[in-house]
Amino acid sequence: MLDIKPTSVVRLLVVATLAGLCLSSVWFQIQAKGTYVEGIEREPTLWANYTIDGDVEVIELEISNATPLMVYWLERDNVQDPNSSNSSNTENPNNGSEQDEEEGGDSFLNLSRARIIVKILAILCCLLELACVIRPKKITRGVAIGVWFAGLFALTILVPVSVVTGFSSDGMQPGDGFDTDEKNGAKQFAHGTFDSGLEVSPVAIVWSFESEGYDLGLVEEQHRDSVRQSPPEEGEHGADSFIRFAGDVSIVTSEGVWFWLSIPLFLILISLLDVIVNRILETKNNLEQDSEDLLNNVENES
Repeated sequence: MLDIKPTSVVRLLVVATLAGLCLSSVWFQIQAKGTYVEGIEREPTLWANYTIDGDVEVIELEISNATPLMVYWLERDNVQDPNSSNSSNTENPNNGSEQDEEEGGDSFLNLSRARIIVKILAILCCLLELACVIRPKKITRGVAIGVWFAGLFALTILVPVSVVTGFSSDGMQPGDGFDTDEKNGAKQFAHGTFDSGLEVSPVAIVWSFESEGYDLGLVEEQHRDSVRQSPPEEGEHGADSFIRFAGDVSIVTSEGVWFWLSIPLFLILISLLDVIVNRILETKNNLEQDSEDLLNNVENES
């Protein structure tokens, strides 16, 4: 017959409840800001609020000073890579899709995989806690603690890194904030550079970036080759096509992460309460026993 302790059942209920709340709540709130700091009048700014949970992402977009950005977008031309016309005739039309599939398959970490890892570890943590209720062993408790730490790593490291990797994996161009071309690799910008930095704190991850380059879509076609060869000096054709885009992405932990972090705190609190209650009961029993002994001694003396 199983000897199930009430405290173990309470631990199981707490772990299952908090793990379920973790999976059903928002994990991270992402606030992104990108500003065209040079090249477009009135510095148009793109704002994005991005929430991530165990199933979906919700994105809210806003553009301030949007009119100059829209005018810029309408005025620029779509630039074709001069080398693409020669290679497109001999290239297998299936190569593009095959390459995309290979790149997708070679990606070690993405947001979908990170979600799956978190869910598996949360379920495994609950199952191990159930095993501790049915047949408590130190090794089972140790494995459960290890799984919780693995879930913490997946939730606080793998998920944010997969998000940041998704933002930066395509090689951002200065016009990526609004570019709708079918292929970003069409050499829309010449002499483009991209710099980024990452700051990590206990409650947030901040990824800052800056990209710049000469937008060939603003350069007359007969002058594009010269701009490609060397950056134009001030006053030369194409000098006014220089675009600089800078911003940052802040990933802030939300309630889902805090639910997961609270699991060991609640378990420690339950253990402390169990110890306190046991000591109180033990003290009470000792007092009752002492009272009975005292009464027996009085009766014997009388």
